[in-house]
Amino acid sequence: MEKENQITIALIDDHEGLRISLQNFLEYSNFKVVLQAANGQEAIEGLQLQEVLPDICILDISMPVMDGYQTAKQMAERYPEIKILVFSSLDNKKSIIEMLRLGVRGYVLKGSAPEKLKKAVIKLDQGEYYFSETISKTALTYLAGNSDLA
Repeated sequence: MEKENQITIALIDDHEGLRISLQNFLEYSNFKVVLQAANGQEAIEGLQLQEVLPDICILDISMPVMDGYQTAKQMAERYPEIKILVFSSLDNKKSIIEMLRLGVRGYVLKGSAPEKLKKAVIKLDQGEYYFSETISKTALTYLAGNSDLA
């Protein structure tokens, strides 16, 4: 395995068990988790200490201290090269559009098949977008109306 080509990931979710399970799955899938954080503040502080920034950030929305919206905003300002993939149970139009407005490139619902998360990471790493089926109509409608974002 070529380390230079390995996709690196930051996991930001307040559920430790989920982070550990995701890390195990992602590393089994040949990705490398370089940062874990329980909230956005921990993540931003952790990113400041990283020698090499992760390629992808898998970000929950509902977290204490600093939620996913605030985290995505700060990451877009400080680390625009990191591609953000939302991994959340929130599937309402307001959450989807707000995260897209903040620059996220993917949105996968918790409870989706693990292979969808893996596919999303690969798509984002290739510079593409990825959305769960139930998210895609809202996301694509928004992106079509804001084509300057793509």
